[in-house]
Amino acid sequence: MASRKRKPAPAGSVSIAALPYRPLRHFYHGQPGDPVSSARFYWSKGSGPRESVEGHFLGKRRVAGAESPTDTAARVEALLGNDVPQDYADPDFLTASYMAKLPLEETAAFAQVTLSFPSATNLHHPWHQAQSWLRDHYVHRVGVPVLAVLHAPFMAGSASAVHLHALVLMRKLTAFGWLTMHRELAGDAGLKAAEASWLDWLRR
Repeated sequence: MASRKRKPAPAGSVSIAALPYRPLRHFYHGQPGDPVSSARFYWSKGSGPRESVEGHFLGKRRVAGAESPTDTAARVEALLGNDVPQDYADPDFLTASYMAKLPLEETAAFAQVTLSFPSATNLHHPWHQAQSWLRDHYVHRVGVPVLAVLHAPFMAGSASAVHLHALVLMRKLTAFGWLTMHRELAGDAGLKAAEASWLDWLRR
């Protein structure tokens, strides 16, 4: 059976797949082992498609390997405002929707706050402690969703401390969908404020 000839692309057109992706870049605050550290993730200015945040999010959720069909972190949960539709509680739906609604010219991706629990003797206490703070600092005060991912390195024979990665999306989410951008959350002042807030929360 003769193969069908493809129509030539119109002159001047460029396939989206052929365009170079703008890579997801990062800038870290703090050192490994600090009680709290943070990072901002962003894309350089330019045109064309951007690398999705989904790969980084999957890497945190699936510590045994991003190719795993299920999450392998000790705990994964999307923290959402009270009026946000249930669909967004699915981490895959949340991140895909976030990327789809970000304007192409947007350079702010997300903030990451890592909380360390070197003295933890269980997983439920650090999880609930971190979850309470994240809901107060980000979800209720600002209205942005957070994907919380708890890692328990001892389960894989590592001596590293129990820690939680908070992946903070930069856009307010309500019953009406994605609204205002909050780029300041990933700025130096926003990340330092989050670190100070968490340390104050621990002293309560």
